[in-house]
Amino acid sequence: MNKVVKNILLLTAVLVLAYFSSYSVGEFYDSFFHIGGYVDMTVLIGLPLAYIFFLIFIFTIFGDKNKYLWILFGLLPAALFEIYFERLHIYFPILIGLVGWGLGAGLNWVITKKFAKASKF
Repeated sequence: MNKVVKNILLLTAVLVLAYFSSYSVGEFYDSFFHIGGYVDMTVLIGLPLAYIFFLIFIFTIFGDKNKYLWILFGLLPAALFEIYFERLHIYFPILIGLVGWGLGAGLNWVITKKFAKASKF
């Protein structure tokens, strides 16, 4: 039960981080693909991208042995959104996810090595 609560707290942290960084991520996306229109859709476009990045990043760093299962089920809504609305630029969320995974795996490796050295003394 403790691992489930931890994963739910991680998911909550992902949602909060995605919400507050969605405008910045949307502007980053707009710098490449120019969203356009007279209604500002920056937040709407940036929210699933930020969610994808932070979900993979946070769960790769802090997740337990079932972290990839949580990532898979967590990515389903964002993947459906991206496939439905942004089919032409589907490579961009995949690239965002790979960057999140790479940064998370690297940071997890550094943290694991640092704590392994500290526990030897």
